[in-house]
Amino acid sequence: MKPVPMFGAGIASKSYAVTRQRRLNVYLENRPDGDKTKVALYGTPGLAPKFTLPAVVRGLLGTQTALYAVGGQNFYQIGPSGQTLYSAPIRTNSSPVGMAFNPTQVLVVDGIAGYLYQNGTLITITSAGFPNGAKTATFVGGYFVVELPGTQQFYVSNSFDGTTWNALAFASASQYSDNILAVDSFIANLLLFSERHLEFWQNVGSTPQPFAPILSATSEYGIAAIYSRAHIDNSICFLANNPQGKPQVARVQGYSVSVISPQDLDSLMAGFSTVSDAVALSYVTDGHPMYQLTFPTANRSFLYDCSTGIWSETQSGLTAAYAQRHTGNLSTYYAGSSLVSDYANGNIYQFSPTTYTDNGATILREVVTRHAVQEFNTFAIDEAYLDMEVGVGLNSGQGVNPQIQIEVSKDQGKTFGPPLISYLGPIGQYLYRVIWRRFGASREFVFRVRMTDPVKFVVTEAALSVRERPQ
Repeated sequence: MKPVPMFGAGIASKSYAVTRQRRLNVYLENRPDGDKTKVALYGTPGLAPKFTLPAVVRGLLGTQTALYAVGGQNFYQIGPSGQTLYSAPIRTNSSPVGMAFNPTQVLVVDGIAGYLYQNGTLITITSAGFPNGAKTATFVGGYFVVELPGTQQFYVSNSFDGTTWNALAFASASQYSDNILAVDSFIANLLLFSERHLEFWQNVGSTPQPFAPILSATSEYGIAAIYSRAHIDNSICFLANNPQGKPQVARVQGYSVSVISPQDLDSLMAGFSTVSDAVALSYVTDGHPMYQLTFPTANRSFLYDCSTGIWSETQSGLTAAYAQRHTGNLSTYYAGSSLVSDYANGNIYQFSPTTYTDNGATILREVVTRHAVQEFNTFAIDEAYLDMEVGVGLNSGQGVNPQIQIEVSKDQGKTFGPPLISYLGPIGQYLYRVIWRRFGASREFVFRVRMTDPVKFVVTEAALSVRERPQ
């Protein structure tokens, strides 16, 4: 047998003849020392339950000392064990909200009004200079900032005071004629996300509002989905509209904006009927900063590893369809953990690399390989071997002797044959070999590997026993 480069970075998209690759609930890790392999495959973390709110979570915000959320029609301050320390109603009960905080106040906007939590009380902002209707909010340079939907204007609060908004403290993102859709902050700058461009503004101490544009930093990438923004790895990732009006995923680093979605993913997104409802979350697992982008209408979730630049897919549960979305929706960082909300209910989870279900729902690990060819000649594969971490079985229940299956395609990945089963071994049985035999002959092979047992998933290498066949 000889090692074969079966794992790559492609995504099945325009043509299976070009690539049929897929990594579902699996991510790649580069190993610079090349001890046993240069690239390893790991399973993505599962979702461990933390606590539950009475309704679907619409906003989630962790600060240095507290956790806040909007669930259904209520604002919550939440204690370390999930207990409700404070709650009060807001005017809406659906759609995501924008949240931001300064050292003593939390600002919430829901597309109808603005609310401010301070000194243990939530109030509705009544200042004449506050633009009701804002959907996003940020705090930068000592000021809260929100946008006025349907215009190029953004409005600024008084210094460290979200209760007071000067009616003259506003400005316009006027480098282009499109409207502002979202505001954010990054490296002490104000970012204005418009329909067709992005502007950077900095605090220059002017009055009545303190910000001025950094003209040379303006980018011709607008935002395609308001809630696709996520801060991760000293950057902001978001679903962008490129200058031609097509969706691409972009990343803000410093004052530069670069596209991070490969052509395979761009092609998929261009075929989605709706992308404006996309929502993003971020977390770090074992040193890998992850940006997860979900398209609710398309029912798909994709995962970008900032450390490798490689995309995968994520999914919760099993489906008869090709894919379905991951249950995670919004995220924040609080008390040393990455917390994530459920899109369908009030559950709050913690990402955990040692949890192998999504709150009890099956996690399907799937890897579809590169095309295996031998100069386009007919050849036979007598054995296929995956070098995996074995002996990972559980003490009882599903996964006592975990199974892994392989399917083979000989028609460029369009169809796959019946599954063949191998085993990872009961707990502590470290001499198992994950091997399958007798795949017959073809001009090319594509393999699909799947595992549903709730155990650790690690692949270090793949090898094939290849035999040439006469033409």
